[in-house]
This record gives sequence, structure tokens and C-alpha cells, in this order.
Amino acid sequence: MMMRSALFFVSLFIEALAMGQGFNERFDGFGWGYPQTGFNIERNELGYCVISTSYDIDSLGPDFFLTHYSVLLSNINDQGVLLSENRAYRSLHSSTAGWANCCDTIPGGGYIVGGAREATDGSDEVYLMRFDANGDTLWTRVFGDPTLNRFWIGRQVKRTHDGGFLIVGTTDQLTQSWGFAIRTDANGQELWTEIYPWSGFQSSGIISSAVDPSGDLFMGGTLNLSNTNSEHCLQRTNENGEVLWRTSWGGPDDEGATQIIQLADGHILVFSARGYAADGEASRHYQAKIDSADGSIIWDREYGEIAYSTGLFAGKETPTGDLIACGVTYAEEGQKGLLLRTNSQGDSLWMRSYYYQDEVISNGQGRFYDVLPTPDGGFIAAGAVYNPVGGPNPPGYSQDTWVVKVDADGCIVPGCNGVGITEQATNLKDALTIFPNPVAQGGSFTIALDLPPSVANNELQLSVVASDGRVVLSQSLQGIAAVITTTNWASGLYHLHISTGTKWLTGGNLVVE
Repeated sequence: MMMRSALFFVSLFIEALAMGQGFNERFDGFGWGYPQTGFNIERNELGYCVISTSYDIDSLGPDFFLTHYSVLLSNINDQGVLLSENRAYRSLHSSTAGWANCCDTIPGGGYIVGGAREATDGSDEVYLMRFDANGDTLWTRVFGDPTLNRFWIGRQVKRTHDGGFLIVGTTDQLTQSWGFAIRTDANGQELWTEIYPWSGFQSSGIISSAVDPSGDLFMGGTLNLSNTNSEHCLQRTNENGEVLWRTSWGGPDDEGATQIIQLADGHILVFSARGYAADGEASRHYQAKIDSADGSIIWDREYGEIAYSTGLFAGKETPTGDLIACGVTYAEEGQKGLLLRTNSQGDSLWMRSYYYQDEVISNGQGRFYDVLPTPDGGFIAAGAVYNPVGGPNPPGYSQDTWVVKVDADGCIVPGCNGVGITEQATNLKDALTIFPNPVAQGGSFTIALDLPPSVANNELQLSVVASDGRVVLSQSLQGIAAVITTTNWASGLYHLHISTGTKWLTGGNLVVE
């Protein structure tokens, strides 16, 4: 009977760890050492599919190489383990996936990518790519006319309610750069194409779209009044692309691109940046809720500090009606990935930044281009991890697709919200060893740290948080090891956090029996 109870407790322990398990992974496509950027993440039966643009070099013959971009699909499981990789590009061309939240899933499995392809002569066309659930290419379609020396660049594709697709982007087909939309059927055959000039503006582009249940279409982008003044823009069209209303707002400085989703109540949510200077030199994270009937602003909010090139790139509505957004912040040294959770009215619940750190890199930069709610109530974000602040990547490192999984409070290890953490390193989880684990109630356990020299000499803080959010211990650490006694600790799951100031470095889980 005792053995059966012990096994049951251990199974609960394993389940508790799995449910609260965050992770950080960087994926270098095929291990080739070339740059990648993750622009989209989708849920699938295996876990997740990350859709990236990768910069590759292919040999075409002796001493003859082609440098180009390809679309990279990486399947990972719920623990962040890479399961498979597939890449696709058109021969003698580059192929790109688009921009933030660029792609979509297909019912029954598979993905649609609506980016661009570029020939060796520099001409650009829209490139629509249909993949099956394994990432194998089913078909491709090309839109545009490079013979006219005009570019067509796809930024995003979304599936329409009739099973077809809507691609949006930018073209200079009408001499100036304007936003466009292309509607296709389920096989990628063109139904119509529309270009949308804006009178009184220098240029514009469309980067995002949403499909209303009525069949109407919403499109968001940027309007440029001059080289130093841009505005948010949004329009609603019918299913044939005919404009029903359009609106713009912002200025007098450069506003961020207008990334949109449609909320459960039918209105439109904008993720972007509010400009405070020209050329993106100063901005704040920005969200706005727009009335879908006429384009009026229901509410808008700004978040965080004003900083260089800071903004939100994408976001989703959670099953509870909250909003989760992702992007980048330059509020401190270098750029860091950012997640922001708000309630349905845009009031901030938490905002956290993330950077890459391991035994070699102490201040790796990164940003997130897409984010999803996860079945356990947390979130998973995809983007890119770049070189360290102030220097190139060390040998063996390259710009890689970056995936970070956190819990509902934005913590890689649960409980960081209770100990004043705003910034988290994402690759030092193995730096903390806890033993024995589980530990008997009232007994002692030892923690040991193996931190890189860049942080090992900092003033470190140990915090222990119970599963109900109570902080049961908070103390300074002297050295790289400590013995902790669980006197008066109830049996259950506890989360350990090692921090310096407001920066979380590493953590782990402990079970008290």
C-alpha cells in the first residue's frame, strides 16, 4: 500500500512539473550555421510548427554557389524538442515567409505561406506556398509581373471562410508603393487583385488582415505622409475587395506597423507602436481596439518606456478574453524579446522581457514576431535570437529561430511574478541543481549553481514560491551552494528562483513529501 501511494505521489510530481514547464530553444536550420528568423508559430498534433525565413547557400556546381532565402518549417513537441525540419524555395530564387504572424493553418493539417520570391535579377513576386502537416510542399503559386520591373511583396496570408486565401502586402505596380490584396480559391487560383492608393499620402503598405464571419475583410498597415511622419491605417472591404470604410490615425511622428486580429466580439485589435520621433528613434508599445462598424477608436493604450524602435509585432486573444502581445524592447541595453498580457480593456496585467544567456553568451539579443496561448494556460512565442550586445556571435553561434515557452504569468519557471522579476534569461535552467528532490517534509535539500562568470559574481537572491503563490523563503546567496531546511513547509510543489536585482537567471521545481 505504501509503495502504491509513493508511486502515485511521484506521478503527480511528474505531471505538476510538466504542466508548469517552460522552455527556451534556439534552432539553427539543419545545423548549417546560417541566419534564421521565426515569423510564425502554429499549434499542431505534435506540438507546434515554427515557420521561419532562412538565409542559405546552395552549391549549383563546382565553385558555383547561390545565396538565397528559403522558407523553413520546424516541428517541435510540447517540450521544445525538434522533431523535423523542411525547407522550400523556388530554384534560382529566394523565398520568404512574410512578416509577423505571417501564415495560417489548414483544417485537417498543413500550412499556407504567402510571402515573396526574388529572382537573381532582383525582381519580386508574391509566392503562395501550400504545405502538408509534415511540412512537405503540395503546390506553389506566383502572383505579379516582374517583366514590368515592379515589385510585389507578400507580408501575410490568412485563410478565408470559403477555404480560399487572402494575401496582403506592398507593390509599386502603380509607380508609388501601395498596399495590395489578392484573393484566391482553395487551390491558390487568383479570384481578384486590388491595389489601394491613399490620396494625399506618399506611400502605404498592408501587413495584416482579418476575415469577418460575413465575408468582409479587414486590412491594416502603414501610411507614409513623408520620410519622417507615418500613421496607422485600417480599412474594411467587402469580400470582393471593394472599400467600405478606411481610417488612419497617429502622427506627427513615425507610428509602428498596424498588425491586427479580429476579437470574439467582432471588433479589431491593433498591436503596434506609438511614435515619439522620426525614423523609429523613439516609440512605445501600443494597442488599440477599433470598432469594426466604422473604424472609430474604442480605446487605445501605451505601455512601457519610450525607447528606440520599441513596439508590438503580433498578438492573440486568449480563451479568457485577455490579450497577449509580443514584440521587442530597447528600454535597456540592446534588444530583448517582449511579452505583454492585458485584460480585454487593454489594462496591463504584466509585461516581461527576455534575453538569451548561456555559458558563452551573457547578453544575447532577440525579439518575438508571433505568440500563441498554449493548452496549459501559458504562452509560446517565436522570433529570432541575434548576436550579443556590442559584439559578433562567438564561434559556433549564428542568428537562429528562437522559441520561448512561459506560464500564464510570463514565467519560465512558475512563481517569478511573486518575487519582483521583470526580465528573464532564457537558457540557464540547467545551471541550478536541487537534491534530493523530492525531499521529506522537515528535511533539508541542497542547491548548487553553475553560472557563467558574467553573472556568478553578482549579488544573488534565492526565492522559494509555493504552488499557491506564497513566497516561503527569500534570502541572499553566499557562494554557489546552500543547504535549505523545509521546516514548517507543507507537502506539495515549490518553485525556486535565482535572481539578481529584477533579472531572473535560473530556477527549478522542488517537491516536499
